[in-house]
Amino acid sequence: MPNFKQMEVKDNILEAALRLFFKYGIKSITMDDIAKEMSISKKTIYRFFTEKDDIVNALMDIELARNKEAIIQFSKQAKDPIHELILVSQHMQKRYAEINPIFFHDLHKIYGVATEKFMAFKKECVLAHIKKNIETGIKQGLYRAELDVNFVAQYRLLQIDFLTTRDIHFENIQLNKASHHIMELFMHGISTLKGHKLINKYKNKNEEE
Repeated sequence: MPNFKQMEVKDNILEAALRLFFKYGIKSITMDDIAKEMSISKKTIYRFFTEKDDIVNALMDIELARNKEAIIQFSKQAKDPIHELILVSQHMQKRYAEINPIFFHDLHKIYGVATEKFMAFKKECVLAHIKKNIETGIKQGLYRAELDVNFVAQYRLLQIDFLTTRDIHFENIQLNKASHHIMELFMHGISTLKGHKLINKYKNKNEEE
């Protein structure tokens, strides 16, 4: 059984790899680059990971677990469905600010196993939470009553897919800013007058802070 020190080294390797992947993409980063980033030998990395694919797959499991926990926490912290969307949006903006879009390009073009995990997570976890948010928002009069919940939830998921799976990107607009603008349009598009007032209330509060 690996001891605590070994697990700490393994975790540090994964964190270093993630920083490099986010900054430069996955394809361009080698085991040598990760070793150099950590000031360790490549041999040390190979004690834990046979190849780069193993690192990518392990990181995907970790990131999806983190995101699942974040989604659960946002649901608990949120005062209402609109507040929940704002918390999610702020989280996504912060995360996307750290990521070079080439990361997603490399992920989907080269790493099939990790991509399948990512897609399954969005369909099984993210989609369910979006549906719950919309249903609750309709009940509270914040979202339009005539909305087709299944369609709107899938539409929102496609918006996320657009940011994370497409080779087409907005000109002169960073990924985190694009994410913010898309969420703003989405919220205003599904909200009632009551919902719009609440959006503006949170927006003004954030600006004051």
